[in-house]
Formats: sequence, structure tokens, C-alpha cells
Amino acid sequence: MRFIREFPIIVALSFLFGLAFTGLVLGPVFASDIAQPSAKLVAYTPIEQAGRHIYVREGCVYCHSQQVRNVKADQNMVDAYGVSKAGDYYYDLPHLLGTSRQGPDLSNEGQVWGKASGDFAREYLIGHFKNPREYNSQSIMPSYSYLSDRELEELTDYVQSLGAWKVTPDPTEAEASS
Repeated sequence: MRFIREFPIIVALSFLFGLAFTGLVLGPVFASDIAQPSAKLVAYTPIEQAGRHIYVREGCVYCHSQQVRNVKADQNMVDAYGVSKAGDYYYDLPHLLGTSRQGPDLSNEGQVWGKASGDFAREYLIGHFKNPREYNSQSIMPSYSYLSDRELEELTDYVQSLGAWKVTPDPTEAEASS
């Protein structure tokens, strides 16, 4: 008799779990805005992919986010580059968004220190990786001087690719997203 009283509760909870699973896990897979890359987004080159692997291996994501949010603290980046969208991370696996920033957000470093900036930008980034306090005496970033020259080049290529594909955002688009 007890089973008969509990059976509807078990069925209802199973149904609710199935509905929640469908909506939270399977639903986003089929959402068109998530399944498409952002306009002008380009896939990483093999060298940039190797640099991304170093970025993950060395734990850079623990101090540097790659996500511009529409919050007051990010307003300068929102004005300059726009808010990050799901399609911006289409080629990223694992996703390295992060929410804690001990160092600057790197999602748009390619706009600032991109390959178009020339050799000075590459030399600056490599020097910064080797000895951060030489460039900023207050930096808490560890030295990566133990990385090989090849690894430093790959890491630099990756950082220079971040956001380099973006164009200046339309100010009306930034206002619409707020």
C-alpha cells in the first residue's frame, strides 16, 4: 500500500528531472547562437593551438580571464571591444572564460599587442613572460623564463591571436545588450 502512495511522487520527480535535463543540457546544444562562430572569428593555427596548450598547462587562466562582461568594472573594455558572446569561444576547448582576475583580461590582447604591431610587441610579450617585474615592478605574475624559446614563441602567438579578429563594436549594439 505504501508503494501506491509513493509511486506518483517518484513519477513526478522523474519527470521533473528529465525536463530539467532536457532544458539545461540538451537545449543549448541546439541553440543556433551557440552553435555558430562569431562573425570573422578564425580558427587557431597549429602554433597558436600549441601556445594555448601552454597557456592551459601553466595555469594562466587562474589569474587572467578571457571574457568581457557587461558590468561596471569592464565598461572600458565594453566600449572598446564589445561584450563577449558565446560564438567568440567556438574554437576553444576547454573554454577558458574565468571570472577571477588577478591580472588583466586577455580576451582582446590581439587588438593591443597583435601581430600587426610588429616585432616590438613580440619582444615585449616574450620579455614580459620571462621577467614580468622588469616591465611592472608591482607584478605578481610568476616568471616563465624556464620555458624554451619555442614555447615562448608559441605562447606569444596565442596571446597575439586573442581578439585580433574583432572589429570595433557598433556603439548601439553595446547599448542594446545592456
